[in-house]
Amino acid sequence: MTARKEVLTFKNGQLVSIGNTMAEFKLKGRASLGRTWLINRLEDLNKQFNADQLATQKNFFKTDEDGEFVYKEDKKTLILKDGYTMEEAQKEFDQLVEEPVSVEISSYSARMKALFNALEDYPYELEGQTALVYALVFEQFDKAYGKGE
Repeated sequence: MTARKEVLTFKNGQLVSIGNTMAEFKLKGRASLGRTWLINRLEDLNKQFNADQLATQKNFFKTDEDGEFVYKEDKKTLILKDGYTMEEAQKEFDQLVEEPVSVEISSYSARMKALFNALEDYPYELEGQTALVYALVFEQFDKAYGKGE
């Protein structure tokens, strides 16, 4: 029998917001260590997402012999490669943004459980974007530890 892997799953487009918001939470001890570890993993995933975005851009938009993007006269608008439409490019970018990515947390279970417990009993009032990120992260922890539906 294999051990159950505990994972948190988010979308590429959520990574920066989650990392930035988690950094604002007031946490101590293992919960703080867990948060720092999680933020570092989210940063790694975001670097890959950025690389994927760049590769996608290079698939759809013209580059010069040095691999630099070619812009229209306004120096702001990229030029599409022949045979592609902006709608196709946008669809590809939208798919990248919505693509799920996972962080395996089993190896750091003590820290992650401390973070989960700290979030579960978080004593401060949350609102707006912070509350949305909190709910998203908490739901993933809840699923990872078998309490969520």
